[in-house]
Amino acid sequence: MKKTLFVISSLFFVGCASSNDMLYTQDEEQSLNLKETLPSVSNKMLALNGGEITLMDLDLNKTLIQPSGGGCSFETGYNIDNIYTSTAAFGPNPLTFFGYTIRGYGMPRTDGFLWKGIRLQAENIPATVFSRGQSRLVNNLFENALSIEFPFEPNATYEITLKSFIEDIIRTEKHDQYRLNDDNHNPQQSEAFPIVAVELANVPEIIGNDPCAKRPVLNNRFVSANYYKTQKAEIVVPPSSQQKTFVFNFSTTEAKNAFILYYLPERGSDPYIPESFFGMHLTGIRIIKKPFDPTHVVPPRVTNPDPSLPCGFRGGC
Repeated sequence: MKKTLFVISSLFFVGCASSNDMLYTQDEEQSLNLKETLPSVSNKMLALNGGEITLMDLDLNKTLIQPSGGGCSFETGYNIDNIYTSTAAFGPNPLTFFGYTIRGYGMPRTDGFLWKGIRLQAENIPATVFSRGQSRLVNNLFENALSIEFPFEPNATYEITLKSFIEDIIRTEKHDQYRLNDDNHNPQQSEAFPIVAVELANVPEIIGNDPCAKRPVLNNRFVSANYYKTQKAEIVVPPSSQQKTFVFNFSTTEAKNAFILYYLPERGSDPYIPESFFGMHLTGIRIIKKPFDPTHVVPPRVTNPDPSLPCGFRGGC
């Protein structure tokens, strides 16, 4: 029953859909296959366009048919009498979508009826564990990620713009007309905002133990600060949802082969773990290549401080 109610409560995402919101077509996908030619012509177009060129401009603000075969299976359906097993989600197996090769972690996906864009989710529910007769609170995480293969050349600056729709799902549950979902969480609204992170990666595979887990958690790993940047997805509550645009700038000193979008809940530590549950509907992606701008270069993290430099200076303290 909870599945049915969740599906019904999600219908507001398509409340502004109209007959002009069309599913992607084969012609659109074929035209976007031109991305393979981008590296060879980008330098010429940079000169012709005042030093900037748009390499990707995906409009996902529409209901979209999700390709199957991503490598994960889950139960879905539009009513309780029509529940079936589907593989229509982004997972460890690469899928071609709008001409790009995409992978997912935690089964981000589209829907041809219920919502627009690619849906990602991030949740943290405090959990109590017992050890040697004592209890403590730990993070019980739900994390998502989406990987898109894309060539990033060295010695250039890339502006990545993500358009999205952010929803506080806890507040939606507590204030909608359905009562059976009110017990899913304790607070009346989320107690912390999620984090949107973008990584320019050497390989498109997303690192984690189980990309199809019911509560997927990504592996922590060292990533150069120059190629991993974060922003907090803060919205005004009430209402429960808001359109948000995130802009990330990367100045590359080496080639990269993919960008990975992470959607992460805020973590806590005993004795306080903030409870939160947010949805993100990715409705647009734009990548602009610009001449190299050194101000966007982030110096490497210092592991062995230089004692001859003052604190706060590169390499000092």
